[in-house]
Amino acid sequence: MASIYKHLSGKWVAAIRRKDSPTRTKTFTRYNEAKQWAAEQESIRFETYRHDTTKTLHQLIERFENEILPSYESQKTTKGLLRYWRRELPDCPVSNLTPQFVAEYRDKRLSTEVSGSTVNRELNLLSRLIDVARREWQWLDTRNPVRAITRPKNPRHRNRRPTNSELLRLRQECQQSNNPAVWDIICFAIESGMRQGEILKLTITDIDFRNRIAHLDETKNGDSRDVPLSREAVRILQRVCGSRQDGSVFINWTTDDGFRSTFQRIRKRAGIDDLRFHDFRHEAASRFFERGLNQFQVAAITGHRSLQSLHRYTHLKATELAQLLD
Repeated sequence: MASIYKHLSGKWVAAIRRKDSPTRTKTFTRYNEAKQWAAEQESIRFETYRHDTTKTLHQLIERFENEILPSYESQKTTKGLLRYWRRELPDCPVSNLTPQFVAEYRDKRLSTEVSGSTVNRELNLLSRLIDVARREWQWLDTRNPVRAITRPKNPRHRNRRPTNSELLRLRQECQQSNNPAVWDIICFAIESGMRQGEILKLTITDIDFRNRIAHLDETKNGDSRDVPLSREAVRILQRVCGSRQDGSVFINWTTDDGFRSTFQRIRKRAGIDDLRFHDFRHEAASRFFERGLNQFQVAAITGHRSLQSLHRYTHLKATELAQLLD
């Protein structure tokens, strides 16, 4: 049966609904166009979809990992969560994925002191799996249960910048532990605003020393990016690369996990609590603003797509702002 209604945008929406078939909709600027399209669609015999009620949750996870996950830019975290679900969740029929099932999963995760933001990311992925199973594979004919539950609140955004004292202790510990490359990476992160993974993937051929540009072919959001470099950032790269003409800039680590472990050991020996390497990206963005760059210029350096996302990385010092008010 066809229905035509006017949307808040002023356009006309035609919808065709039939039992055992997906709803078809299309938007038009004129009512007569919507009416004509609806008449044409009603004359077409709809294909009847039969939902497969024999599939299980583990089969859903496996098929998603094989067919959908390869299209993701970043797969490591998602793959780890899918494996966790296969290990921890029962291999029940997909029809058992009810709001109650999802709510129990949410409460169980929160009871293990997992943060609300982490649980929400996991629920986002579960919702994605269920949507694919419903819309593309016809394994479910019910509403997505993830959308029917109350989400946990996300914690306040992290507001952490390393102090001058902490940076001094990190430098001393890197020197004492014979890990000067870690200090080079820390300094370069603060100067460039680049992520840990982007820094470790950087090759010498990615650097245009003359124009002070670092080309990132692959970033977290899937786009390429040219990062303008300060003179200090260039000096760090020149010192690290030396006479080498190709290969990785920072050759001591081949994986993010290896560098992360090294950094955490140095941080602990330096007696510093609650400091993550990603905090240096926050520090960089804040310093850019304190140098007088505007939000669009900073976003061009850091690669943030939205100014709202950039705002979460910016923690200006009140003392610096007070001086600007003189």
